[in-house]
Amino acid sequence: MEPKIRTNTVRVGNFTSSTIAAIMSNGRSKGSLGAPALTYIEECNMERRLKRSLENDSNAKPLSWGKLVERRVFDLLGLEYKLISENTLNHPDIDYWCGSPDAQKFDEGGTVVDIKCPMTLKSFCQLVDSSYPDNAKDKDEPRYNGTVAMDIIRERHKDGEKYYWQLVSNAILINAKFAELIVYVPYQNELQEIRDLAQQMDELHRYYWVANAYDDDLPNLIEGGYYNNLNVIRFEIPQEDKDALAERVKLCGEQLVKL
Repeated sequence: MEPKIRTNTVRVGNFTSSTIAAIMSNGRSKGSLGAPALTYIEECNMERRLKRSLENDSNAKPLSWGKLVERRVFDLLGLEYKLISENTLNHPDIDYWCGSPDAQKFDEGGTVVDIKCPMTLKSFCQLVDSSYPDNAKDKDEPRYNGTVAMDIIRERHKDGEKYYWQLVSNAILINAKFAELIVYVPYQNELQEIRDLAQQMDELHRYYWVANAYDDDLPNLIEGGYYNNLNVIRFEIPQEDKDALAERVKLCGEQLVKL
């Protein structure tokens, strides 16, 4: 069954892929929900009663930077990628479960894609270091495969679990077998094109800070150095993780208020 496409108002009061990692937290007793899960359910119920989002972070710099640079990332990717981030997808059978994948590939098995454009170089390094060898001369030969690299990210990056379960959730929504975490920071010589792009955006007030930023104000890499600007971490999502997430969504959904 194809997922239903709705407007972003469907996110209000529902479990969304971007924050769904919270419901995977466990309590002290076997099978119980952890504090992050209970807090998330409580916040969803607040939104259901308010009929609106609790927060409006549309002007936050990391969010506006990610939305802006995502367009450039898509231009750098191959034609096999399709950008779908403008649509919010609802689970075909569970109406309180939704997500907005950044992109997908229609390859064998299907691939869901999430694009991360970190605002700090520390975050970038923590996301991609496991995909590079110790010897910079061999950087095109990854130290670990994508599955191991993602496991290291989950362990070491503060948002590793969040990113992983976001991909699992979105993979379920589009029925994909594989996932790609794409991490991008521009080379310094790309920044002017990004500033020009910011000037062309319809909602210029959201991107004004980028259009007027100095190079040192924006995350950037030196071309020809250790790191590539575009990094793809590809792995197969275990079916048991998909099943575990689906079961936890159903369990937590029992505590959502019906309005």
